[in-house]
Parts: sequence; structure tokens; C-alpha cells
Amino acid sequence: MKKLSFCFLIAFLLIATGEGQAVRAIPDDNLAYPVLIRLDNGSTGSGFFLSNNKNIFLVTAAHVLFGEKSGGIIAKKATLLSYSKDPKETERNIIQLDLLNLLAANKIRKHSTEDVAIVLIGDVTDNNKPDSFEIKILSGATVLEKSPSGILCVNIKSIKQFKDVLTANTIYLFGHPTSIGIKEIPQIDPLRPLLRFGIIAGTNPSNKTIILDCPSYPGNSGGPVLEVEEDSIINRHFSIIGVVSQFVPFEETWLNETHKYKNFTISNSGYAVAVSMDPVLELTNLQ
Repeated sequence: MKKLSFCFLIAFLLIATGEGQAVRAIPDDNLAYPVLIRLDNGSTGSGFFLSNNKNIFLVTAAHVLFGEKSGGIIAKKATLLSYSKDPKETERNIIQLDLLNLLAANKIRKHSTEDVAIVLIGDVTDNNKPDSFEIKILSGATVLEKSPSGILCVNIKSIKQFKDVLTANTIYLFGHPTSIGIKEIPQIDPLRPLLRFGIIAGTNPSNKTIILDCPSYPGNSGGPVLEVEEDSIINRHFSIIGVVSQFVPFEETWLNETHKYKNFTISNSGYAVAVSMDPVLELTNLQ
């Protein structure tokens, strides 16, 4: 009887998911979430677009755009590159930002205490169709290329706040880790995003940050973190829960007993820190 019930369950799953049909672990359009941010000073970072059905924002880590010591903007211009929400389309979305112009117009804001920043780049002019809306690009932003399906935005309804994040759930980390690899031996395309897979290892309630059992590298900063929540064996929900901020270092100290020399080495522990979406929501309330 147990064997019969198991066979029935397998048959049901094959029918529900489509026998013989390849199924991606995450929704197809989620692959278009990450945005490559290239600054005119040569540095790069990651980000994603966020919509509250009224405005379109670029979300990233504050240190991607602002100096950590000076607190000032570190570049005059930025070029944003993202891909179509339809994986079959080869065209790209490229938007150029005049950071100084946007900053002067109060369209760029960084959080006072957390490592997140947003850039208001456009307004939604037609939101009658949730999956297809027009964007009015604001002064200071210029569209250089556009894919047929346009840019993909994380809808504000598709995010989770810190209190709802579930430790031990699966996550996907999106971004452009441009620091990895050797230029003389190209193995990856630096213009295309890469995904990492891990779990929510824990949270830091005092900082409202999320600890990920998933390594991150320079270039990943600002990228979105996607949580997978399973209601049942066939029902899954996908939510953006945070912004990649930094990796957790592992420090070792070597001591030469004879000469009393000390040597410190710092390496990547394999854990990463993401800022929750709570401070991002605070920033989207632009006046």
C-alpha cells in the first residue's frame, strides 16, 4: 500500500510539473534581476531595479557609489547593464546615469547607518498591466539600449522584510563578481551575471542583517538575494530579502616564537552579509 501511494505521488508530480519538460530551479525572469554597475572611475558593482508601482529605483550597496571614508560620491557617471526578462532574447538594457546631476536633484540617497543606497531613475507611467508597464526615464538617466521586453524590476510586493526572513531556507545570490578569474585566461564573461547557491545561515537582529552560507567577492556588492520558501513539495515562493554588502573574513595569526614575528592573514570564510530590505524601503520614501 505504501509503495502504491508513493507511485501515485510520483505520477502526480510528473503530471503537475509536466513530464519531460525541463524546469528551472527559479522563475526564468529572475535571471534578469542583477544589474552590472560600471563607474567612470573604473570600479564596478552590482545592483537591481525596484518598483513600488509609482517609481523605478536602482538599489545597490552604498559603498559601490560612495566613498567609505569621505562619504562622497566616487564617480561622475555610471553605466547600468541588465538583460531581458525573457532568456531567449539576446538584446540588453543599457542606461547611463549622470550621478552628479541626479545627486544634485536629490535622486540619489544612501542610508545613514546601513550599507545601501538607491537612485531614482524613472516613473511608472502605465501600471494597468502588472507585467508590462511603461517607464518615464528622469533627467540624468539616458537609455542607450533596450531589449524588447524592457528592464525587469523587483516589485515591492515581492520582497520580505527582516522579521519574515527564515533561517535555513535556500537562497540564490545574484551579481557580477568581476574580481574573480584571470584576465589572461578568460573563463567567464564579465558582462554576464553569475549565481551562487546557499542557505540563510542566521541573522543579526541588532544590525538587521542576514548571514548567508554563501561566499561573495568584490563586484557582488549591491546584488540581490533571493529566498526560496517552500509551502509544500510543489509550491514555492520566491522573495528578494536583501542586498549583498560584504563577505565575512577569517583571520589567522602566525607567530614566530624565536624572533617574535607575527603574521596576519585574512581570507574569505565562505559566509556573506546581506543588508535586509528594511532600510531600502525607508529610502524609497523620497520626498
